[in-house]
Amino acid sequence: MPRKDLVTYPKKTGYRKHPGMVAWLLHRITGVIIGSYLIMHILGVSGVVAPFQSVVSLSFVKALLLASFSYHAFNGVRILLMEFGAAAERETFKKYFMAVVFLTLVITIIGIIPIFTA
Repeated sequence: MPRKDLVTYPKKTGYRKHPGMVAWLLHRITGVIIGSYLIMHILGVSGVVAPFQSVVSLSFVKALLLASFSYHAFNGVRILLMEFGAAAERETFKKYFMAVVFLTLVITIIGIIPIFTA
């Protein structure tokens, strides 16, 4: 017979939103955006599906791609620092995540200016 303290029904499970979960989710979403853009770009340039070329050339799509790529790249560096460096401690984890967000915003703002003015 199982112990009563180990079996609780209904079992309550919930997720606490912390920077690690947010960073992981954003990394996955930006990876899907970059992969989708790559497929649309290849199909549009090759002429297989002509409407993709017009979607790929929109300024909004270029800005979204820039933001996605910059976050994905900076978060990848943060992950490398966590795996091989000293960024895995709880005190420095939030600092590195905020640095990734800040660098993403700076690069995106700097990169969006030529996209929308040209």
